[in-house]
Amino acid sequence: MLSNLVKKMFPSKDVIGIDIGNYAVKVVCLGEEKKVLKLKDWGYIPLQFKPDTTPEEKKEIISQEIRAYIKKKNLQASYAATSISGNAVIVRYVKLPKLTRRELDLTIGVEAEPFIPFDIKDVNLTYSILNEAAEEGEPKIDTVLVAAKKDAVQDKIDIISGAGLDPLIIDVDSFALETLYERLSVPGENNSVLLLNIGQKVTNLSIVTQGVTRVVRDIFIAGATLDKAIAKALKCDAASADTVKKSRVMLVSDEDKEAAIENFDREGIAVSKAASGVMRDLYTEVSRSIDFYLSQGVEHSISKIYLSGGIANLGNLNRFLAAEFKVPVEVLNPLAFLPETPKNLPKDVLPALAVATGLALRRMKDWE
Repeated sequence: MLSNLVKKMFPSKDVIGIDIGNYAVKVVCLGEEKKVLKLKDWGYIPLQFKPDTTPEEKKEIISQEIRAYIKKKNLQASYAATSISGNAVIVRYVKLPKLTRRELDLTIGVEAEPFIPFDIKDVNLTYSILNEAAEEGEPKIDTVLVAAKKDAVQDKIDIISGAGLDPLIIDVDSFALETLYERLSVPGENNSVLLLNIGQKVTNLSIVTQGVTRVVRDIFIAGATLDKAIAKALKCDAASADTVKKSRVMLVSDEDKEAAIENFDREGIAVSKAASGVMRDLYTEVSRSIDFYLSQGVEHSISKIYLSGGIANLGNLNRFLAAEFKVPVEVLNPLAFLPETPKNLPKDVLPALAVATGLALRRMKDWE
């Protein structure tokens, strides 16, 4: 009784990271014990909706799933961080006139409007100053502008609040990945890396240089695109294609391809061909972002690619992309900074927790 009263009077400052995807909700809760960060719990909650489920009903179902998970795990945290991506958010890196922070706070709507393809009245707008710069002799500041549609932000707030949690922050998927990479990276590392988070509907791309994200883009080639291509190749439905996708590998080397032919593995060959076509399309889109990054006269080219998201464990995907990009590709372990990874955490789920882990790393100090 007394312990429950104390918990209510002094709620835990732990922040639950909740990544609300189209395929599943991913949950990560971190806490400190004797100044050592540890994983309190994790969750992977598949989402299934009937074809006629309305958006409001979907929100209610997701809230109920999160609430049930928190109750089942007996988590005491009161606060949550979640994020948005896709068409609901725009990130732009721009040079603005050199103003004081107070002046920029008062005029940011006017300054940002030419760079934002939404009605400025329909978005929540924020910014961060990266550094001072100059353009044609005029003092400027390099800034990152973030505009998120108000209705999309409200949807996430409604879901988190409906689950009985206080939504302290609505982040952007790519910035959550930056937070995670900052914790995972080697101090003083100056290389530029590409973070590629491949989800079910959207692939989040971030190029990080010296701990700062320099390019952010969402690409609409992801798991659902793979399912559609595999379903067409095998003449099956999307659900069956999703199951096959998880059990097959991409045929990358000549040896892989010869073995499949010798074994008359028609399904394996068809799946690999379909997946390769989709991944080459993704490669083309990612290459455009890399070219844009390099066109800015940067000092560092991409030295490594880190894969995360639910599709990261597609068999041989890292080998395929390494051959295409000609740089090392590693499937990200988002919990590598912890003393140990839970033994009950399936290998195929681990990279899907990347965004949720980045969100969970947003400690209470971010608001204090």
